[in-house]
Amino acid sequence: MTQIDEFKHALANNRVDESKYFKIRQKRSCKKTVSDKQRKINHLSSKQKKELIKLHADMDKVMIANSKVTRFSDEKQTKRDAKKGNNGKLGVEGIWSSVTFDRYKRSCRTFLKYCYENFDHVKTLRDIKPRMVGGFIQSLLDKNRSAKTISAYVSAIRKLAESSHKAGIKGHASLVNDKHRSMIPDARKANRRRGSVGGVGYTLREAQIIVKQAARLYSLYEETLLCVLLYGCPRLSETLKISFDQIDYDKQCIRLNKKNQNKNNRPRMAPLPPFVMEKLKQLEVYFPNKQTNIWGRMSEKQVRKLVKSCATHGHVKFCSVHDFRKAGLIWHSRQIKDWSKEHLVAAIMQFVSADVKLNPFIQRNGTLSPKYVPDQLLKRQKRWLMNQYLSQLLGHSRNDATSPYKNF
Repeated sequence: MTQIDEFKHALANNRVDESKYFKIRQKRSCKKTVSDKQRKINHLSSKQKKELIKLHADMDKVMIANSKVTRFSDEKQTKRDAKKGNNGKLGVEGIWSSVTFDRYKRSCRTFLKYCYENFDHVKTLRDIKPRMVGGFIQSLLDKNRSAKTISAYVSAIRKLAESSHKAGIKGHASLVNDKHRSMIPDARKANRRRGSVGGVGYTLREAQIIVKQAARLYSLYEETLLCVLLYGCPRLSETLKISFDQIDYDKQCIRLNKKNQNKNNRPRMAPLPPFVMEKLKQLEVYFPNKQTNIWGRMSEKQVRKLVKSCATHGHVKFCSVHDFRKAGLIWHSRQIKDWSKEHLVAAIMQFVSADVKLNPFIQRNGTLSPKYVPDQLLKRQKRWLMNQYLSQLLGHSRNDATSPYKNF
């Protein structure tokens, strides 16, 4: 196939990609279906499936009623507006992000499925009791789940309790109590690491092998996608929403600034090396509408299959798509190692200038001033500046956010 034929094949509405390990047959108009096996409910009877689905539907209703996710407008209230005093993120009622809403919903469905399968007479939300929460946390501990995972599940259950309590289930005011919180292991960021038990994600070399296999087996379309994931360090959900109007060729970066594109709606920029920008330029001519999501025709599941296929052909153990961020962090760490402090400060200021809320005013020596000021940053040690650069690259503001990606 010529390069033009490869592009037409990759961008076709009804694309067929076949190899020994990778196969996609999708029409854009097709409705996505999830099998009982994928839901892990194929062992239940028809009656039990209906009861569990009804339980999930009841949960959806109360969480939707507690959702604050609406279309963006200048007068729209945000989570920051709902904060109580100086409580930070604590005590904010409602769900304010569509990404967070989806994550809570998935976690709560897993929790309700556990309750339905392990306790008798669980058919409505009113039947959920505190002892079931304790049993669920213990089951996660028995499976050797990480402290971060367990903490995320408990946060979702707390939001479910808040939602159902507002819907009239008064007993859920104490659904998650202090005993449950004491069961959660220490979840300090410094102790975390990327990768499942027995694995540490991809090395930089392994990630680059996967990208090379995409170039060999597929087309520039798939290769560029994996290059952006590796060298720009965006999350997968963020990557699939990138369009060409977000690409800044002069500053060699992608501006991730769409509403509901990023985690916690935190806009940022993803710097890319020149050779990746050249690949994007080659792709751009096939997209007359610059607002079209470049890889929007691919689902997250399809990208995972793509990476798994390339990992298999490259004789690399498949970990997860998110672990490209770990390999990308290694690459950027090597790039900035020889930078001067002035260069690092300029790069950090470019990160925080992506949006006004990334550089808020804080009290410093009794006066209000921006959190990040070049003169103040230059007083910091170079190691701190490097960690701050990498944290901003990942979409975080705290320096310890890089620890999970460095631990082996």
